[in-house]
Amino acid sequence: MTNKKYSGLFAAILLLSFLGMPSISMAQQPTSRTAEPGFFSVLGSVVLSILHVPFKAVTCVGTQATAAVAYAATVDVEGHYDGGTNGKDIGETARRSCTGSWIVRPSQVARDYGE
Repeated sequence: MTNKKYSGLFAAILLLSFLGMPSISMAQQPTSRTAEPGFFSVLGSVVLSILHVPFKAVTCVGTQATAAVAYAATVDVEGHYDGGTNGKDIGETARRSCTGSWIVRPSQVARDYGE
């Protein structure tokens, strides 16, 4: 039973690593300052993505749950902008917690860590 769990986990990690790889459509013309990401950039991308995705998921779910409670507790409370309620501010905060990049790309690792 545990072998199936490990093989499923390995397959998910492998799938995420392929999703994190730059594709042909995302290719940019190399400039003198940036070069193609090397092996360690790709390895760093896989490792950092494995660490980043669970933390991003926990943050997203936690913010959504907190926003739901805050929204329900402040229904019809006037907001800090003209003629509206706090719902717009709460919804924007909840939306921002789940948007953005969930995968660390090799180009980002190369740019940040200078490979």
